[in-house]
Amino acid sequence: MIDASRFGNRLHLWLILVVALVLAMLAGAQNGRLPEPWPVAELPPVPTTTVTATATPGWWDDVTLATPTLPKLPGLPRPGFQGVAGQEPGQKVAFQVVSCPTAGVRIADMRTAQPGWWQISGTASIPNLWYWKAEISVDGSHWANLVRAETAVVDGVLVRLNLSTVPAGAKQMRLTAVDRTGNYPEPCLVTVQ
Repeated sequence: MIDASRFGNRLHLWLILVVALVLAMLAGAQNGRLPEPWPVAELPPVPTTTVTATATPGWWDDVTLATPTLPKLPGLPRPGFQGVAGQEPGQKVAFQVVSCPTAGVRIADMRTAQPGWWQISGTASIPNLWYWKAEISVDGSHWANLVRAETAVVDGVLVRLNLSTVPAGAKQMRLTAVDRTGNYPEPCLVTVQ
């Protein structure tokens, strides 16, 4: 807040000084010379009040820091062996080759592994290989990726498939190898029950 009486006193003092200076300059100009400048007196600084923000007592009473309680989640089913009844690890799984025209891209064998798993073997090796991938589909249109790798496989294990991750029933599997130009030979396609 500005103190009007102090402001008025200072203004009055400045006006007197300015008028005195003008009169002195006029008096000096009449003699043909300008007067020496007067030293300007520095005014002492006047303290001003500074507004300081203060917290309102009790503002934190309405703030809640409790962690919300999450709803109970349903339990997940336990994975189990969904293979053919009576199959032991190492037994052949019957599959039918639909199309495997390239020797470097083929699914050669499927066997049961530990309970609930199949091991799929074959070859994924073409000249200038960039990567190969194995996919699965239940309708032949929508494909889910099982594995993608950049290292060639020759008569080795391509995929270890957990049967609890795929629906029961007939499935198609395909193996595709892509070269560094982005081209690929026709994929190997098989069906399995």
